Amino acid sequence: MSEPVSPFSIRRILVAMDASPHSIAALDMAANLAAAMEAELAGLFVEEEELLRVAESPQALEIAYPGEPSRTSRAIMERKLRAQSEQIRSTVAAAADRAQVRWSFQTVRGEVASALLAAAGQHDIVAVGRRGWSFGHRMRIGTTALELAASSIPLLLISQRAPLGGLRLLVYYDGSPASRNALFIAATIAQTGTKKMTVLLAQANYENRASEIRKLLEGQDLDLRFQRVDLNDEKSLSRAVQKQGAVLLILAGRQLLKNRETFEALLRGVEVPVLVLGDGFGRRHAQTD
Repeated sequence: MSEPVSPFSIRRILVAMDASPHSIAALDMAANLAAAMEAELAGLFVEEEELLRVAESPQALEIAYPGEPSRTSRAIMERKLRAQSEQIRSTVAAAADRAQVRWSFQTVRGEVASALLAAAGQHDIVAVGRRGWSFGHRMRIGTTALELAASSIPLLLISQRAPLGGLRLLVYYDGSPASRNALFIAATIAQTGTKKMTVLLAQANYENRASEIRKLLEGQDLDLRFQRVDLNDEKSLSRAVQKQGAVLLILAGRQLLKNRETFEALLRGVEVPVLVLGDGFGRRHAQTD
């Protein structure tokens, strides 16, 4: 088996937890990725300050499904949040044990996106479910995910469980230093699974880029393929993912996500996890060594 090609490693993966199915899927993928990259798994639960403020109102009711509305208070909500935190901590511990990786867990109070952005500086990747819930109330689809995606943090967006040892990895490459980082990370992950990897290339300079990639990955034991994408067609990426049956789509930066509508279209078009490393991922990592 060839040695991993990545010139740097992913060492710490932070996963945002709220006990929703998408959150559990994010935890599973983050744990699998941590195992593949020999990284540490860190769970984070955010006690939403807004929930506590609402619970202080004399008119506040908690509506559980199924069941009747019941009176609540800040004290009741705090107890439930503590109980939820302990439950999630146990879930993170179990996932880390299955993946055989080091782990940690922290509970903070505040607003979810802000708390994740504050914690991101101490981690190489932040993993979140695309959707979630808070005490039975489904959040608006993509609210937190879209806010985090607009930032520069390396972000893993997950909506379903997808074992890394399963299908083909996809990575977009345009010759930039950021896309080379993404290529190396994808190759390292692929080496731990089926070794299947498809590189998405823009139609311009397709042959030159393909030749360049073969040289970069020369000697690696990979089932390497290439596929053209049309950057002027917002559905081109979605079609590529669907065609390849990908388990993980890796993007170097936000250059393909030109605006909120394009990003939402991509998330609607594919259900596979999407890893957006960020244009400065490699430089950021080097500065921490």
